[in-house]
Amino acid sequence: MDPAALEALELPAITARLAAASATELGAERARALEPVTDAETVVERQALTAEGVALLDAGVDPPLAGITDVRGAVERAAREGTLGPAELRAIAVAVRVALEARRIVGEERALAPLLHERLSLLEPRLATVADEIERAIEDDGSDVRDTASPLLRRLRRELRNGGARVREELARVARSRDVQEALQETFLAERGGRPVLAVRAGARSKVPGIVHDASSTGQTLFVEPFAVVELNNRLAEAAADAREEVERILRELSSSVAAQAAGLVALVETTSHVDVVLASASLSRSWGGAPVTISDGVRLLSARHPLLDRRTAVPIDLDLDALRAVVISGPNTGGKTVALKTLGLAALLHQCGLRPPADLVSLPIFDSVLADIGDRQSIEMSLSTFSGHLSTLIEILRSATERSLVLLDEVAAGTDPEEGSALAQALVARLARQARLTFVTPHSPELKEWASSTPEVANAATSFDPDTGRPLYRVDLGRPGTSHALRIAERLGLDDDVVADARARVTPERLRTAELLAEAQAAERAAVELRDDAAVTAARVREREAELNRELGRQREAAERVRTEAIAAAEAELAAARAELGALRGELRAARRRRREPDQDRALGAATERAARAESALGDLSAPLQAIAALAVGDPVESDVGVRGTIASIRGDDAEVVGAAGQRVRIPLTRLRPSRERAPEERAPVVQVRASARGDVSDQLDVRGLPGHEARELVRRLVDDAALAGLKSVRVVHGRGTGALRKAVREELASHPLVERRESDAEDGATLAHLG
Repeated sequence: MDPAALEALELPAITARLAAASATELGAERARALEPVTDAETVVERQALTAEGVALLDAGVDPPLAGITDVRGAVERAAREGTLGPAELRAIAVAVRVALEARRIVGEERALAPLLHERLSLLEPRLATVADEIERAIEDDGSDVRDTASPLLRRLRRELRNGGARVREELARVARSRDVQEALQETFLAERGGRPVLAVRAGARSKVPGIVHDASSTGQTLFVEPFAVVELNNRLAEAAADAREEVERILRELSSSVAAQAAGLVALVETTSHVDVVLASASLSRSWGGAPVTISDGVRLLSARHPLLDRRTAVPIDLDLDALRAVVISGPNTGGKTVALKTLGLAALLHQCGLRPPADLVSLPIFDSVLADIGDRQSIEMSLSTFSGHLSTLIEILRSATERSLVLLDEVAAGTDPEEGSALAQALVARLARQARLTFVTPHSPELKEWASSTPEVANAATSFDPDTGRPLYRVDLGRPGTSHALRIAERLGLDDDVVADARARVTPERLRTAELLAEAQAAERAAVELRDDAAVTAARVREREAELNRELGRQREAAERVRTEAIAAAEAELAAARAELGALRGELRAARRRRREPDQDRALGAATERAARAESALGDLSAPLQAIAALAVGDPVESDVGVRGTIASIRGDDAEVVGAAGQRVRIPLTRLRPSRERAPEERAPVVQVRASARGDVSDQLDVRGLPGHEARELVRRLVDDAALAGLKSVRVVHGRGTGALRKAVREELASHPLVERRESDAEDGATLAHLG
C-alpha cells in the first residue's frame, strides 16, 4: 500500500486509537504499525479473529492482558548468562501469570473463540514454575529480594537489623557521656562511608578516641567513629557483604531459570501481543458500530460513517455501487464530497487491517492497492505547482493501478486551464475506469459529470443541499449529478446582489436551466423522502400501539385467569367443607332417628345441603370459559368476581374506582374486573362468604418474657387476631424491661398489625397495652 495514500486517508489516526485501546506494551507497538494486507486468506483470518473478539466482548468476556510488558530483552540477556534485577524478574512473573490467566479464560469460551483459543493454547503451562520461583523470592513491587528467599539471607538480614540497632545504641551511649558531649559540634548522628559517626569539634578531637572518616569544608568539624563501635560496625559490614553475595546468588539462580525457558517466554510476549491487537480491534469496531464485511466483487456500503467523526452527529451515507467501474461525486463545497471519498477508502483499509468498518452493511472486494490523490500536492522544495504535484501523483497512479485497485481522486485535474483540465480529467477517469476495479472522483468541471451520465459502468452521485437554508445535508444520492450552488451560497453569505446578478447573467442559459432542473429534482426527491419517512413513523406508531393493546389484553386475560383459578380453589375448599359437614350431620341424623325425631338436625342438614349446592353452583360458574376482554376505560360498566357491579369512575395505575347503583364507591384492581352488559348493576352477595363467631375463651393478656424475638412476634400476632375475633377492645403484652430487644420486637409487631389502632407503655415500660380498632 502507498504510504502517502494511507496518510491521506487518515489510517495513522485509526492505528493511534487502536494502540490506545491495546493493553500490552508490544501490542500497542504492533497496533501503531498495523497496515492493510492484500492476501485474501490473511484478510479472512484477521476478520475471523476480530469476529471472535467481538463475540467474547458481547458475552461479557474480556481476557485480561494488562500488565504484560515487553520482557524479551531481559529474557535474551538471561539467555546470554546475564543476571536480571528484581524488577525485571518480577515483570517476567507478572507476564506469565496474566498470559496463563488469559489462556484459561479463553479456553473456557473456546466455542466462541476457537482461533484465539488455538493461539493461546500454544503458551506453555510449565512457565508457571518460573513465575512461582520468582514470586517466592522477589517482593511484589520488584524492589528487592525477599528475606525469606533463603534461610541464609533471612539470618543475615536479621543480624543486620539487630546489629544496626546495637551500633546505634552504643553510639548514643558514647554521645551521652559528659566529656564527649562537650566535644560534639552537633548532637545528631551522622554517617560517612556507610558507617555511623559523631560530629566532633576539631579542637576537642582527643576527647573522642576513634577513627576520623571525614572533615567539614572549614576543617572545624571532624567525623569520628568511636573505637567502642568500630568492631560492631566491622561485623555489620561483613554481614552486609554476605547478604549482598546471597542476593546475587539468588538472582543468578532465578535468571538461569528464566534462561531455561527463554523460547517459551519470548513466544508468550509475542503471542499475547497479537491477541491484544485482535481484542483492541474488536473493541474499537464495537465502539463505532462496525459491521462484518462480506467479500464480493461489488462495492456496497449502507449507512456508512467515517470512523473519526462523532458517531452521534455524523450523517451516514449509502454507497451501493455494485459493479460500477467509476463514480463521479459532485455537489456544493463543504457538502461532504471529500468525506464520502475518504469514508469509502478508509472502509477498504479497515477491512484489510482486520477491523470492521462503521456501517450497517458492508460488502467489499479485497483490493491489491488503494491509490489516492487527496489534498494539496504543491512542493516548494521540488519546484512543483499544485497542478504539477497532482499530475505527478496521477502519473504514478496510472502506472500502479490494476484490475484489483481502488482509486480515489479529489478535484481531479484542478489547478490549470478549465477547458484543458476538463478534457484531461475525462481522459484520466476513462482510462482508470478500464484499468482499475473502482475509481471514485470529485470533479472540477461540469463536463466530467456529463461524460459520466453517458458512459456505461460509470455513474454520477450528488451530495445533497438544502435550498431553503443554503446548507449542505452531507448525504450522497447515487444516480444524478450535483450542482455547486456557488451563486446561491455567495448570495446567502452576503455578496453584493449586483455582483451575483452579473455572475448569473454570464452563465449560459442552458447551464442555468440544468442547475435549476437538478435543484427541482433534488427538492422533489427530498419531499418524497420526507413523506415516506413520515409514513414510516406513523406506521411504526400504529404497530407499537397495536402491540401495546395486545400486551394489555394478554395481561387482562392472565389476571382474570388467576382470579378465576383462585376463586375455583376457594369454592372447592368451601364445597369440600360443606360436604364433610353434610356427611357428619347425616350420620348424626341417622343415629338420632333411631332414637327419636330431631328437628334441629333436620334444619342443620337442610342448611348444609343448601350451602353445598351454592358452592357447587359457584364452582360451575367459575369453571366456565373466560370471555375475551379488552382494556377497560372510564365509563365502562363492569363487574367483578367478588360481586361488585357498577361503572368505572376513574383509573389510577392498576386500580379502578367503581360507582355502584346506590352511589357507593369501591376501589378495586383492574385485574379483578371484567366488562358487564348492564349499565346499572344490582347489588348481590358474594358467592362464597366467610363467617366467624366470637370466642369467649380468648385471654386479653400475653407474657412473652424469656422467649426469642421471632416467637414473641408470632404469639403477639396470634393474640391480636384472636382478640379481634372475640370482640375485645384491647390486649396487654408483658415483655419486661431487660435489654429492650424483646420490647422492641413486640412493639414493632403491634405497630405493623392492621388491627391495632394505637399502643401505649404500661407497668413502667415492662408491658405494652394495645388498643384494637
